[in-house]
Amino acid sequence: MEKINVNIFGDNYPLRVESRESTEQAAFEVDEVMQQFAGKAPDLEVKKFAVLAAIHFAEKKNELMAKLSSMEKKIDQLNLFLEQNSF
Repeated sequence: MEKINVNIFGDNYPLRVESRESTEQAAFEVDEVMQQFAGKAPDLEVKKFAVLAAIHFAEKKNELMAKLSSMEKKIDQLNLFLEQNSF
C-alpha cells in the first residue's frame, strides 16, 4: 500500500492505495465530471456535484457490465458452436 494525496474539486484527500496511477486517474476523472456539472449549474452545493458524479459513474459501470454480459453470452455461443462443429 502506498500513501498518496489526490485533489478533487479543490479538496485534498490522503489515501492508501494499491495502484497510484489508477487512483490518480480515477480522481482526475471524478474531478473532471464534477467540474463539468459545476459549469452547467454553478449554484448547486458541492455535495450535489459529488452525487451527480457518483450517478454518472454508476451509469457508466452499469452500461459496461451489460456490454460485458452480452459479450460473455456471445463467447459462450461461439464456444458451443465450435464444440458442436469440431472435426
